[in-house]
Amino acid sequence: MLFSHVPDPEPAPGPADTAAGEPALDARWRAATTGWRSRSVDRDEQRTWAWVRHGWEALLDPGAGRAADVLLVAALLAVQQRFLAVGTEDPDTVELPDPREDGAPLEDAELLAVLGEHWELDAAEAGEDPEGFARLVGGFLQDHLTERSDEVLAALVERWGATTVFAQLWSLGRPGEVDADPDRPAFPLSTDEIAWIVSGVPAPEKHLAWEWVNR
Repeated sequence: MLFSHVPDPEPAPGPADTAAGEPALDARWRAATTGWRSRSVDRDEQRTWAWVRHGWEALLDPGAGRAADVLLVAALLAVQQRFLAVGTEDPDTVELPDPREDGAPLEDAELLAVLGEHWELDAAEAGEDPEGFARLVGGFLQDHLTERSDEVLAALVERWGATTVFAQLWSLGRPGEVDADPDRPAFPLSTDEIAWIVSGVPAPEKHLAWEWVNR
């Protein structure tokens, strides 16, 4: 390992383990999320992971490898964090969760293979200037997650519609917007829940968030 975080040999179950979904995908979900730490979610941890799994299953490529699965999780978390930043800071420059630092199982070779599809990276530079190469890779990863989260948001809007995606994101971290029901999954939201969130005259923060989803 030249530049990435070295995870614990036996990561403890993470917060994503509580996110229920399609049982046939449980093993694949666990492989993509084991080791993610709570710090990767700003607020409403349990519901956020439930939403990430909901979106992850909707966009999952059946033939993708583990690195793509991990980075899809990271991109969905990035969508939520950028959405939360609207109105307070630039969503395009907000620091996004780094799968390596947050403990997700992403190896150097896997990451370089993904980033190498978009940027020129010479792994030999890692031996010549490990710190410089680490900063370079970290910067490219942030750029990749920003671009990937744009693609993920667009794909979710195409699949579910802007109103539904906005309501889902707005409901995260805002107690009282939806009533927790232990007898059913947190997502998808019901028609009444979506209507409640989007109804009425929006406050400036809500209007800006709506525009960001629809940009």
